[in-house]
Amino acid sequence: MPDGRERRSGKRRWRNDRIVRDVGGTAIVQQRTRTQDHAPARRTPSAIRLVGRALLFTTVTVLALTAISGGLLAYAIYREARVDETAPADAIVVLGAAQLNGRPSATLRARLDHALQLYQAGYAPRVMLTGGMADGERFSEAEVGHDYLLNRGVPASALLTAGGTTSWESMQQASATLNAQGARRVLLVSDPFHMFRVKQMATDLGLEPRASPTQTSPIRIGSPLEYWYMVRELFAYLAYLFTK
Repeated sequence: MPDGRERRSGKRRWRNDRIVRDVGGTAIVQQRTRTQDHAPARRTPSAIRLVGRALLFTTVTVLALTAISGGLLAYAIYREARVDETAPADAIVVLGAAQLNGRPSATLRARLDHALQLYQAGYAPRVMLTGGMADGERFSEAEVGHDYLLNRGVPASALLTAGGTTSWESMQQASATLNAQGARRVLLVSDPFHMFRVKQMATDLGLEPRASPTQTSPIRIGSPLEYWYMVRELFAYLAYLFTK
C-alpha cells in the first residue's frame, strides 16, 4: 500500500524529498531541492517607502525639538518673573497698561506705585512713562502715568513720556529719548510675567536693563491668571523674534 506521504500526479510520484518518475517502466529518481521550494523572495524597499520613512523621522524630530524649545522658553519666562534686579540706574522705565478715562487701572497703578517707591528711594533721577492711546480715547497711558506721579510729588523735570500701542513701540520710543540723554542703565517696571520679553527688547535697543517687577499687581504671582499670561508671553515673544 502506498506511503501516506506519497502522492501521484500523472506519471510523477513524490516520496519524501524525491521525485520518482516512470519512464518506459523504469523508475528514475530525482532529488528535490528543498531550500528553494517555498523561500519567499526578498523585496527591495521602494523609493516611496524610503521617502515616507524619512518624512516620518523628520516630522517626529521637528516636533520633539519644538516641544523642548517651547519648554525651555516657558521656563525662562517663569524664571525671569521670579527675579528682582533692582539696583541704581540712570532711569526708571514704566511699561504702560490700561487707563480708564484718565485714571490708571489697577494694573497700571501697581506699576506706577512701584516706580514711585524706586524714585523716592533714589534708585534713578528720572522716570520714563510709556504707552499710547486706543482709538476713541482721550488720554494716553503715558499721560495718565505722568499726571499720577506728578500729583504724588515727582517733579515734572524728572518725568519723561513715550507713546506706542505695543511694548515694542513703547520701548523703541523710550530708548530713543534715553539714549540721546546718555541714560543706558534702566530699571524696567512691569508685571513679573512681562519681564523676560521687555528685557530682551531693551537689550536689542542698546540699553542695559534690569528687572524690577511690581509685587502688588492684581495679576497675583503664582495665580492661574499669571500662568495664563505667561503662556501669552511665550507666543508674544516668538512673534517679537519673527517681526522685530
